[in-house]
Amino acid sequence: MRRKLKILFANSIQMFAGGEVWMLTTMAELRRRGHQVTLLCRPGTELARRAATQGFDLFELKIRGDFDPVSIMHIRRWLQQHPTDIILANMDKELRLCGTAAKLGHGPVVIARRGIDYPLKNKLHYRLTYNYLTRHIVANSQSTKQALLRNAPWLDPRRIQVIYNGIDSDNYLEHNTCDLREALNLSQDTTVIGFVGQLNERKGFDTLLPAFKQVVTGFPGVILLLAGTGDLEQSILDFAVKHQLQENLRLLGFRTDIPNIMRTIDLLVLPSWWEGFGIVLIEALAAGKPCITTNVSSMPEIVSHNETGLIVPPKSVAALYGAIKKLIAQPELRQEMGQRGRQVVQQKFTLQTMVDQYEALFYQLVGEGIN
Repeated sequence: MRRKLKILFANSIQMFAGGEVWMLTTMAELRRRGHQVTLLCRPGTELARRAATQGFDLFELKIRGDFDPVSIMHIRRWLQQHPTDIILANMDKELRLCGTAAKLGHGPVVIARRGIDYPLKNKLHYRLTYNYLTRHIVANSQSTKQALLRNAPWLDPRRIQVIYNGIDSDNYLEHNTCDLREALNLSQDTTVIGFVGQLNERKGFDTLLPAFKQVVTGFPGVILLLAGTGDLEQSILDFAVKHQLQENLRLLGFRTDIPNIMRTIDLLVLPSWWEGFGIVLIEALAAGKPCITTNVSSMPEIVSHNETGLIVPPKSVAALYGAIKKLIAQPELRQEMGQRGRQVVQQKFTLQTMVDQYEALFYQLVGEGIN
């Protein structure tokens, strides 16, 4: 039997978004499998609060600059006191700090996780970080892997492994639902379009809102549910008032019951300009709901056009309107796409599959004599 591992997740982000949800979910599954899991994060963040609530061990550190010697020494001292097998670093800052601390004492294997498809810069400190301080890189999609390599010919593609994000798909099954439609005073025949995410510019609201306005002209009873918060909240409300869409457009604010929202809607729309991954697409598919999204970032790797949803160009009101109209008008097509989507999630995007791959990678790297 393989020994259980001691794993440190490192995250210096001060906001709480999809990447932080992914981290807590992955940590919880690794802990359930018997591994010892600790989180390195900034004190007072939402991530720290939620991790503490879930009973994780925390290493809270006021993280400073990328190569800050004080932060590095704090991390090195912690590693000396807490022998560790694996460090999984979320961003470049913690990668440099943890990687340097580990190198100072021949410490644990350091893995960089890239959750967004930004290319690396072809600069010396990036070469140092990814070739010397990092043993391996995990990309959350093929799109992210290709973005890494685009400006970094010095990076060996064999050191980059794609591991798709995964979810606990059982949470999205219909028999687990409570009646959100009743709570929102919506009939079961009302067609409900869903959006889940931050209410900010990159999510494509300059496309979604005018497209939805056109949709309401042909389908007056359709509802758009927006779950999330962000700096566009007031402008969205103003748009609804200006175009008399108050009854059609509902802002739900920040929600933690995402599975219930996905079971409530009829289709999900995510018209982003770019995404880190687009895990809400997987969540909707797991609930048997088709998705409309754009042909950017990892989204075409999640949604298959005309199979599990529809893919449109970003920033095209006409294309988005046409896609929404098509799915509203064809409930049988929505059902067929949703059924296929649920099968795809079971095949490619489950929490079990994702953590199996991470666990196999961890054991492979530890077995290479790094410790």
